[in-house]
Amino acid sequence: MKIISEKELAKHNADGDVWMAIHGVVYDVSNFMHEHPGGSQLLEDVAGRDASLEFEDALHSDAARKEEKLELKGFLEGSEEQVQKFRESGWDEGQGIPDPEALLSKNSMSFASAAPLLLVGAIAAAAAAWFIASRKK
Repeated sequence: MKIISEKELAKHNADGDVWMAIHGVVYDVSNFMHEHPGGSQLLEDVAGRDASLEFEDALHSDAARKEEKLELKGFLEGSEEQVQKFRESGWDEGQGIPDPEALLSKNSMSFASAAPLLLVGAIAAAAAAWFIASRKK
């Protein structure tokens, strides 16, 4: 996949030629401009730069992340490691715009899922301590 510099990305900031980076992935959104539910002006405001914060602040749906009119152009230079982490978490280009929160939660154990393991560990430690203490008597 092509690596796109910030300088190259910045060149694509006019109506009819609008690119943006979202989580290190660069998309040409020109074909989607006039269909964007919030209006084309919102896309023009973030054209030619990283729009990750604005994209996430708008609380886009899973369907929006998979919009077929967004054309993948490449990866923003310097974000290769971030994109690799997305891939290691199960993301690929065919899934559309990555959802870092969902990808990170997929790979981390929540307290609710860790609680039973912690309980078993605590019981095992208490039993071992009791066994050792009772053998010393």
